[in-house]
Amino acid sequence: ELNLTLTDGGDAEYHLLIPVQVHLLHFRSGADLILSGTVQGEVVGTCSRCVEEYTLPIHREFSVTLSPQFHATHKEIELNADELSAGFYSGEHIDLSAVVHEETLLALPSQPLCQENCRGLCSQCGTNLNVESCTCRPQWRDPRLAVLSTLRLSSQR
Repeated sequence: ELNLTLTDGGDAEYHLLIPVQVHLLHFRSGADLILSGTVQGEVVGTCSRCVEEYTLPIHREFSVTLSPQFHATHKEIELNADELSAGFYSGEHIDLSAVVHEETLLALPSQPLCQENCRGLCSQCGTNLNVESCTCRPQWRDPRLAVLSTLRLSSQR
């Protein structure tokens, strides 16, 4: 299910080869249920710079509080900021798959990189600059700064 979530937007930046491991402790505080634990595993990611696949270990510690969901009447009520960010449960059995999915997604880096100093691809020939060099000369210029190329310094006259 988590792989389907990761590929929902089309091209996936990550996919799981094996299921994540979840270690969980739960406590009661009145009617609230406090979950504390870790999510760990390995994912295969696609580097956002060089487009190569790499293996990435993930590990995230988390703590979540679930409050009982009271069945309200049909009238509308306004929720405050704390209530909007809270998790709820109902009944005697609680499906924790949504919590595991959310914590696994939060463990993933927002920009997948195979290594911190990944050099990426050459914008002209497409060579992976981590593997080999290319002879292309960078010619890109910021079009917003094009007007500055028409300026001449007094020493250039």
